[in-house]
Amino acid sequence: MKDESISNDLFIKFSELLYKKAGLKLPEHKKYLLEYRLSKYIGEQTGYLDFQQLYNALLTDTDVLNIFLEEMTTNYTYFFREFIHFKFLYYYFLNKGYEQPYINIWSAGCASGEEPYSIAMVANDIPNIEITNKIKILATDISQKVLNKAITGIYNKRAVEENSEINLLSKYSRFLKYDKIRDLYLIKDEIKNFISFRILNLVDSYPFKKYFDIVFLRNVLIYFDNNIKEEILNRIYDYIKPNGYLIISLSESLVGIKHRFIQKKYSIYQKLLT
Repeated sequence: MKDESISNDLFIKFSELLYKKAGLKLPEHKKYLLEYRLSKYIGEQTGYLDFQQLYNALLTDTDVLNIFLEEMTTNYTYFFREFIHFKFLYYYFLNKGYEQPYINIWSAGCASGEEPYSIAMVANDIPNIEITNKIKILATDISQKVLNKAITGIYNKRAVEENSEINLLSKYSRFLKYDKIRDLYLIKDEIKNFISFRILNLVDSYPFKKYFDIVFLRNVLIYFDNNIKEEILNRIYDYIKPNGYLIISLSESLVGIKHRFIQKKYSIYQKLLT
């Protein structure tokens, strides 16, 4: 019979492993969430008769560990979320892009891809083709599962329309192709071509060879404690161009977090030239 409970001691072990591998804190009141998300892996058909056996597998099997990390990360987003940031992005492309030999944008924690595709739509909307041709977008996430969805560029029609302002949907709909048979929206290749999707754990080392103009790190830091936040912010800082920008969510704050950025408006931070 399926064991659907986790002892307090075992919960602590799961929590410590999650923190060690992904820097994510799992408070005690989230024990139910751990049980809920992992219970489908417990049973005779899975090979793990209880949570202890599953935990033991996490310590030795990288594939099982990756599944665990995917299950414990939340992936919710939508097109043009917090549109003020995309207005800023358009301004940057149009007014600063000509100064740059290349323009790199990083969507960190991109989830199912709506954010980087929104960035690409803005990029493709720039009237100056010389600037547009400079733009490249890196989209990363810790979860291969959501990255696979993002790469397909296929989205539920209702979800797209319910989570987009109607004027934005009409403005950028030329970058979407509607499949009437399946009732889905498909991202067009001209938008996909801006983006490279890669798996990346923000607490690991970064393999970048070029600097970024703007890093979108929205709704990501909320899952980390202050120590990990500081590590991530300082590491990202080193990969942003002088006078480049970091953008976090409007609902987030860096108050009490040690970092080297200068705060601007609308949760936008700048790396000043030193």
